[in-house]
Amino acid sequence: MRILLLFSFIALGNSGHLMAQSLCGQTAYLTYLEMLYPGFNEMAENTFFTALRESKIKTKKRQDTVFKVNVVFHIVYNNAQQNIDDSLVYSQLRVINDAFRRTNADTINTRDIFKPFAADAGIEFVMATQDPDGNPSNGIIRKETFRGTFGSNPTSLSAADLVKNGNVGSAPWDTDKYLNIWICDLSISGVDALLGYAYPPTGSANWTGNNSFASSERQGVVCHYKVVGENNPSSLATGSKTMVHEVGHYLGLRHIWGDGGCAVDDFMDDTPLARRASNGCNKGVNTCNEIIGGQFPDMLENYMDYSNEVCQNLFTNDQVAQMRTNMWMFRRGIYEEQIPLPEVIDAVLDETGVYPNPVVEGKLTIYLNSVDANATYDMTLYNLLGQPIFVWNLEAVPNQQIIGFLGLQGAYIYKIRQDGEQITTGKLLIGQ
Repeated sequence: MRILLLFSFIALGNSGHLMAQSLCGQTAYLTYLEMLYPGFNEMAENTFFTALRESKIKTKKRQDTVFKVNVVFHIVYNNAQQNIDDSLVYSQLRVINDAFRRTNADTINTRDIFKPFAADAGIEFVMATQDPDGNPSNGIIRKETFRGTFGSNPTSLSAADLVKNGNVGSAPWDTDKYLNIWICDLSISGVDALLGYAYPPTGSANWTGNNSFASSERQGVVCHYKVVGENNPSSLATGSKTMVHEVGHYLGLRHIWGDGGCAVDDFMDDTPLARRASNGCNKGVNTCNEIIGGQFPDMLENYMDYSNEVCQNLFTNDQVAQMRTNMWMFRRGIYEEQIPLPEVIDAVLDETGVYPNPVVEGKLTIYLNSVDANATYDMTLYNLLGQPIFVWNLEAVPNQQIIGFLGLQGAYIYKIRQDGEQITTGKLLIGQ
């Protein structure tokens, strides 16, 4: 499977007429940043592919560590309606945490075909308890502004980004230590247009050397006040999942469709091809044929789509790996690490092999006995006709995980080799 990137407009009825609504301004924001800082897009692309390569490395410590991110919300308002209640902020934080830990109740709505790909990101978000000067804080800043809206027609991200300016909006807290989220009015003449955008990972928090575009003051997420929190009286179709989507961008994810149609890739192997952004919640849609392997409908459940919030309920294994890699490579200062106690398993392997068997939740742990740090290891998966299906290069460590099996189901044969010589083989059941 593959994926794509697009800045899309959806027709939205309002007051008896139609108005273009850009749910997410990510592509437009990247264009704006490239205009401000020539070379920005190249840096962002290089960062994305660096993280993608590193995300393929799976070690137990990397996967088990829980990242706790310090968050500060800036509520920038011009009237009482924009000055949303604390309760909406707290409920929004719950929505984000449920989404990133996959503890949301609507995971039961994930279609069976996509359940093997759905993953817990192991990322949690907590309200900042101290400001940058060490003073106590509840993690919420309120700033009144003279601007009635930060939206503009035509959509201009330069106008929206003024929310981060201390003279007009609210100046960020140290973006190397906090995830800054700005909440403001992004409407245009009273019509809801842009709903949110985010600053992606870009090499490092503050670039040095020949790069003249250090822009740490822009790092963070911006969201329209009408899509913040559960039961927001002004809520729109994408609702509180909008901020989940934008935090996904902040952590390096792209949309799951693209402006090049079915041929454009988001480089996540476990997200199906899609010709365009979804609108609504029509689960019968399949806009692209997969190039190889099984055929999949459009993944409306994915937070990085434009489907309604009642449809969205998952990040995939590859998306999780990409976000987690961006955390420890490019956003190291904004979180604290927690390493949970080791999981107690029913069986302890004293020889090279795999666990569990059958595979559950798309995760397989590989154990290597008497590891030679100088040796090379790999595992090949074969169908019952003896034809190779996949080959994984393994690390020279006692245990590691493979996550996601690309829709495979049934019985297979695995063989693990050291320096090209088979050291063990066995039958492996997947998805049973």
